[in-house]
Amino acid sequence: MNQEQLAINYNQFFLKPVKERIKILNEISAENRAFLVKTQAERWLAANRSRLTHEQVSTVEEYILSISPKWYETRDDFEKIDPKAETLVKKVEAVLSREDVMQLATNRADYIPIVEDENG
Repeated sequence: MNQEQLAINYNQFFLKPVKERIKILNEISAENRAFLVKTQAERWLAANRSRLTHEQVSTVEEYILSISPKWYETRDDFEKIDPKAETLVKKVEAVLSREDVMQLATNRADYIPIVEDENG
């Protein structure tokens, strides 16, 4: 990997086909990956909050607050996951449907435009 890593914003990433996204994830920094994951989760929650239970909302909020570049620093061993992160992911998987989890937290998720609240 060269010294200068690619930096990509949410729109640039999520508007690309899935195959390109996977390639990009291998080229960007842990900080950039965390930013993309966090932005997707925040947008997903904003778009879906009205249909979620209180437990689902609080679990997703806890997940969002915990997203960290440390989760993405171990590039060589993708099977190695931070135990705290793994616990949170299992908690999210327990309260959301499989489709919701996919849209919340995978590189296969759909692009979500910024959701305006009722106040504009």
